[in-house]
Amino acid sequence: MDIRQSSEYAQYIRSLGWQVEKIGSHYFFLKRIPFLGFLLKVQRIASPIPFGEIEKLAAKYRPFQIIIEPAAEKTAEIIPPGFKPYHSPFIPTKTLIKDLRETEDKIQASFSKNKRRDIRLAEKKGLIVKEGTAGDFVTLKKDYLLRKFILPFGTKREIELLCQAFGKKAKILVVESGDKVVAGTLLLFHDKVVYYWQAAATPQGKKLLAPTLLLWEAIKLAKKSGCQHFDFEGVADPRFPQQKSWQGFTHFKKGFRGQEIVYPQPLAKTRLRKAFCIHKNHSVCLG
Repeated sequence: MDIRQSSEYAQYIRSLGWQVEKIGSHYFFLKRIPFLGFLLKVQRIASPIPFGEIEKLAAKYRPFQIIIEPAAEKTAEIIPPGFKPYHSPFIPTKTLIKDLRETEDKIQASFSKNKRRDIRLAEKKGLIVKEGTAGDFVTLKKDYLLRKFILPFGTKREIELLCQAFGKKAKILVVESGDKVVAGTLLLFHDKVVYYWQAAATPQGKKLLAPTLLLWEAIKLAKKSGCQHFDFEGVADPRFPQQKSWQGFTHFKKGFRGQEIVYPQPLAKTRLRKAFCIHKNHSVCLG
């Protein structure tokens, strides 16, 4: 079962203000949008997709839009009328997964030549990798976003709520150079899989190759914890041009040589009979 169908993830989504419904083993998430009504989404749901259950929820809440983001399945789905491919996914549609059932030596040997070299170089720089706190990661992430000219609204709340929901299944690792934290990652553990959920580094940390060393230490921690797979949690998918900005971290992750997993394109059903319309007098109506 994917982490987005776990009870911990459902608790996290609920803490963000979404309504959560569980039918059978499936979690469904609903958000009331002003002037529009409910948005209904279901993520990483395995085949066969329970379209009947989805329509029952739709009859109850009358959402203006239903978005389904399926799990990776080869079985072809019979798509009911009204559902169409959706071009703005909420979550990654492509990822890399590393098998951790080999020895550490074999796992590292599978990395690219450059990644193996960078690990050796980073290990000689006196960097310290240790468990950090949510506060450590919040500070690092905010600085990282500001350098990209992104205002970090909600960053602290999101990270703290995520750590609260997952409890001991959430781990933060940081890299210190001297007395400064120069890189960090938030890992989530679920069903013998570790998810490389978020990461950030300072310019100094990047020069010291701290992100590479950190990811290697995260993989070793996952293996020692009894996990069988390491999910890099998203790389650029050419089906979605808006993910071009992901090319940098995609190149970074591919150096660790995980197996490529491609998820089906999301599906959406819009139930509004009329969209917003702007009249000549600039009044706005919703039918």
